[in-house]
Amino acid sequence: MRIATTTMFDRGVSAMLDQQAKLSKTELQLATGDRVLSPSDDPTAAARILDLNREIDTVTQHQRNIERARARLNLEDATLDGAGNILQRVRELTVQAANDTFDPQNRIAIGYEIEQLRDELLGLANTRDANGEYIFSGFQGDTPAFTDTGAGVNYSGDQGQRLIRISHGRQLADGDNGFEVFGNLNASLDADGDGVVEPVRNIFETLDLLVGVLNGTTHPAPGSGDPAEDANNIDNYLTELDAASVNILDIRARAGARINAMDEQERVNEDFLVVMESSRSEEKDLDYAEAVSRFQQQLTALQASQQSFSRIQELSLFNFL
Repeated sequence: MRIATTTMFDRGVSAMLDQQAKLSKTELQLATGDRVLSPSDDPTAAARILDLNREIDTVTQHQRNIERARARLNLEDATLDGAGNILQRVRELTVQAANDTFDPQNRIAIGYEIEQLRDELLGLANTRDANGEYIFSGFQGDTPAFTDTGAGVNYSGDQGQRLIRISHGRQLADGDNGFEVFGNLNASLDADGDGVVEPVRNIFETLDLLVGVLNGTTHPAPGSGDPAEDANNIDNYLTELDAASVNILDIRARAGARINAMDEQERVNEDFLVVMESSRSEEKDLDYAEAVSRFQQQLTALQASQQSFSRIQELSLFNFL
């Protein structure tokens, strides 16, 4: 059977194109390091790689969550450390002022220092993180936690506590709201002298009342004529100062426990990522030795196809006339 010249040309071109396609695919595999370039290369492996990619992305997000949450908790811990130091200094001054040998002028001077410490504490209560969010405002991160109205300090945040996912089945709070940290103190004093103990107030209200007592502007105030009675009125505020200090220590302890839990979960996530990435590598990564050998074979086959096509081009009677 005679074979038409066009058929021979078509077969030659087709053979070269087929070899070029195979060679190009191998070259791309060598350039990317990937064995599976499209789902059709290995459907089962491609599906497995997609699942592994999703899992790795999820756990990587958990790691980023841990990093951000830990930064906020470390900032909270440092802030509460400063707040605890302020309250300790206020307590020392209050103990001094409760000495019945102190006269009203001495107490006014102490009251002024406590007032400055109160403003410093307010600044700490309105601490912001690297994103500009107020760390003690609960869910209201764009709102200052506490607002000084001139008539007192009010909590402007909410009682929410943001939970951050650090693994598939675990969430942890990345901070504490200001109501729990600086407020919600059970008042132990009848500060306004009406015979009723106020149920709840924040530490700033306590400090304002204490300053008022020291300055002689809040009932019961020093200067009654009985130094022992004046000292006792001041000494009563130590109970609330101690309650605030203990509360801050408790919150720091809980925040520290969450940091430890995050550190442990981070290590677990890292181990899990190693396993997942190893599994993905087995499915996805190219065997370079095999690919290089295949590349050489395909290159040789292409060159042979080109030479054959060149020979076919010369098969014409006109070349022998």
